[in-house]
Amino acid sequence: MEGDSKMKKCILCVDDNSTSLENTLQQISKLGYSTISATNGLEAVKLINTEFKLLSDTFSSSFYSDINQIKSQRISLILTECNLPIMSGFDVSQVIKAMKPPISNIPIIVLTDLPMREIRNKCIESKINDYLAKPLKTEELEKILTKWIGKN
Repeated sequence: MEGDSKMKKCILCVDDNSTSLENTLQQISKLGYSTISATNGLEAVKLINTEFKLLSDTFSSSFYSDINQIKSQRISLILTECNLPIMSGFDVSQVIKAMKPPISNIPIIVLTDLPMREIRNKCIESKINDYLAKPLKTEELEKILTKWIGKN
């Protein structure tokens, strides 16, 4: 049953390196979560806007009366590389955090190979919730996902 509730949580993965993105998607899938992906920051923001519009349309429809059914369809967490073309992970975070709830409440985790002390201040400035070092370790990923979106 735990796997069923995890599959209702969708992780948006953003990375311009196709190998790195594929590895991240596989690790998240092995942990039991569903995923969607984008290859740059602008694409990620467009995906989020599209999903929010679909969510709003669904919510305004009298067909759906159960808010939990609607909540299960939205992005639960964003996992983004910080150095992206077009729009960095930091820029993506600032755009999302400036949006209205529930979008602005989505936890954002950056993946980085920068020194941790350097990244910490950038994360605070950009309102990023947390960060993970590359190469990504499944155990650390699982801890972060559990911390920000829970076990269920």
